[in-house]
Amino acid sequence: MTIPTVEPPTMRRSQAGAESPSGALPAGHTRALAAIVLVSTAVRLAASFGVPILDDEAHYWVWSKHLMWGFPDHPPMIAGLVALSTRLFGDSVPAVRIMPVLLGTVSTLLIYALARRLFSPAAGLRAAVVFQVLPAFAANGIMTAPDAPMATFWLLAMLLGWMALQGKRWAWPAAGAAAGLVVQCKLAGGAIVLSLAGFILASALQRRWLRTPGPYLATLAGAVVLSPLVWWNVHYDWATVKRAFVVKTWIHPIGPVGNVAIFVASQFVYFAPLGFGVLIAGLMGVVARYRDDERFRFLLWWAAPTLIAVLLASVRSLAKPHYTGPALLAAIIAAAGLWETWSARRLLRAAVASSAVLTLTVLVLASVPNPLAEDFQKETRGWQEVASQIATVLPTLGPPDSVFVVAETYQAGSQIAFATKNSVPVVVPFRGFLLWEPPAKWIGRSGLVVDHLGGDRLQRLISAFERVGTPYAVPIRSGYRVLLYPGTNFLGFR
Repeated sequence: MTIPTVEPPTMRRSQAGAESPSGALPAGHTRALAAIVLVSTAVRLAASFGVPILDDEAHYWVWSKHLMWGFPDHPPMIAGLVALSTRLFGDSVPAVRIMPVLLGTVSTLLIYALARRLFSPAAGLRAAVVFQVLPAFAANGIMTAPDAPMATFWLLAMLLGWMALQGKRWAWPAAGAAAGLVVQCKLAGGAIVLSLAGFILASALQRRWLRTPGPYLATLAGAVVLSPLVWWNVHYDWATVKRAFVVKTWIHPIGPVGNVAIFVASQFVYFAPLGFGVLIAGLMGVVARYRDDERFRFLLWWAAPTLIAVLLASVRSLAKPHYTGPALLAAIIAAAGLWETWSARRLLRAAVASSAVLTLTVLVLASVPNPLAEDFQKETRGWQEVASQIATVLPTLGPPDSVFVVAETYQAGSQIAFATKNSVPVVVPFRGFLLWEPPAKWIGRSGLVVDHLGGDRLQRLISAFERVGTPYAVPIRSGYRVLLYPGTNFLGFR
């Protein structure tokens, strides 16, 4: 069977701003790309040393000590990456973050490669720069979260998908496997299936591929990659899938119009005020050209499913600002390709420069002690003080194998586990913790109740003990302290 090769229609420079993707690299191009990669990696690596570990990062570190093929919150990719890095480099904060830093570098090279194939080498460089200077994407290349590997595999699936459509037979199963890895990072990445399938099914030109083995090999490869996650969910009552449908509001809802307005406004914060303007222009360019050019149709399908789903969720305040990230990768590539066709290039350069300044400012404020971020620094580093107090008090309650710590939130439990390097058992009435530290195991034992929020959750923890003594106070910052209540005879959670 002959596999058809789908070639994108040729576009004049006035239409797409594209040079020949197959032409020789301009002088200095390799040095420019190397400079972008090295400088951006160095900045993110330095920030990874300075910014204290955040609650969710500590939580994923806890996951890495209890590896499974799935978790009640997310698929296992981020836990596996943290497990790999910490086994190689120890349980320091930079070791927890080294994989996101490296993945941020790989993503930079992938977005360059894709923009170059679609448009030109110059567009590839622009895409690499814009990707690095936008705050949300820069943070993805520092902080340990599922979004970091998801962006990398999303870009890889885009690149391999486009190569498959250009006649590279081997790229079909590779693209399917990459799509499976996206979902292994985050179930929301399942929108990638709509992107891949939608582009082919919605175009008579691309539907010809359905008469070839390619799409079916891609589907099979993706299914194989996802099979361990499916197996785990079958054995754990579909915990990951069920959790994906329990989404809490990220702000207090104020009505559909207000909710959407706040969500859109948040995009100008997460992706920089002028930087997000460039992305909007890129999306508008995609919409204006998708009928006449397969490249823009391709980018449209890689953005639309995610954007539509997120915007619909924002009506009820269920979408967080960073949820648009995968879709906006297509906007970056489109903007890079259309750059030369836009007349306001001075404004574009100002948008990139201002975004870079904003991103650097945020990283410096978060990683270097200063008055503006003093409370943030003290609170995030304060868990070391809590861990020290726990190490002093806990032995007075009983032998090491019969005492434990109980916290009311996964944030507090994870920070304590990381600060103590898992040297004390931490019980939390929260999804994953219930699997590897079941509360029933500690019935009849003594422990320390950690109070960092108070309220109803604290009362639930206190009522789980027969008797609770006078708390030990650990000052964290001005006006805020963590209390440690010694509890006797744990009765279990009602």
